[in-house]
Amino acid sequence: MKKFFKSNNLGISLMECMIVIIIIGVMLLIWRFSSKNHIRIAIANEGRAFVEKVVAQERIYRTNHAGFLPVAKTAKNADLKINTYDNKYFSKFSVEVTGTGIKVFVYGDESTKANGMQIYGIYTSSDNELEYHESW
Repeated sequence: MKKFFKSNNLGISLMECMIVIIIIGVMLLIWRFSSKNHIRIAIANEGRAFVEKVVAQERIYRTNHAGFLPVAKTAKNADLKINTYDNKYFSKFSVEVTGTGIKVFVYGDESTKANGMQIYGIYTSSDNELEYHESW
């Protein structure tokens, strides 16, 4: 009685597996060196959004109380109804009242990638414009 062996070509070879691993490794290296800037941009966007939130609350406060409220460096303010517990990278903010508007500073949290980062916005009430500045 003859036995016929059929070849099974359903699996992958060692060479194919090594090529896939090498391609994935190269792609991870490319991502590693190019993603630093994207992470920085995302952190800065959160800071800008927080500055906009503080400016919006200050505008509401000014409407109700006929003036802006200066705020020392803090994590929350009951008058403006702002707290930083929802923020991932920015934990403190402050507000300085100028002659033409306000300066809003947000500070990066020491325990995150935003350590040492400061974003501030200058809001001019006469022009109703908000200008951003960043420092690392």
